[in-house]
Amino acid sequence: MIQNGIYRIDTSEAVKIAQKAGNSGDMLLLELQGKEIQSWEDYINVLDEVIRFPTSCLVWGYGVNRYHDWMRDLDWLEKEGYVIIIHDYGRFLEREPVVKKQIMDDFSDLILPWWQADVENCVVEGKAKPFNVYLVD
Repeated sequence: MIQNGIYRIDTSEAVKIAQKAGNSGDMLLLELQGKEIQSWEDYINVLDEVIRFPTSCLVWGYGVNRYHDWMRDLDWLEKEGYVIIIHDYGRFLEREPVVKKQIMDDFSDLILPWWQADVENCVVEGKAKPFNVYLVD
């Protein structure tokens, strides 16, 4: 069984994980620079550069529902797993602690469990996939 999670790691571990995921053509690797993400809009824009959401997730509130939907879909990416590394996590959304907490709660409560097992019960031919978030300080 796949075990998805949020992990605190150091820089050397992040380099190894990024190399492994980056060398694998079937994994999506997103490396976020925490100090550069200070709002919901910053976060969504950085994700959208790589993920290319089919519709906008920018509006806080209504856009959050779209974000939840798209992060539990991702079929258009045709990947076998997902890795997000947030470098300088202490500075990630440091001016928006409520938004930071909500994003992390979304990963732990909605997104990661979905890809771990829920997708197999809710989607025809749905397939569990590894999806891990790594926090680097």
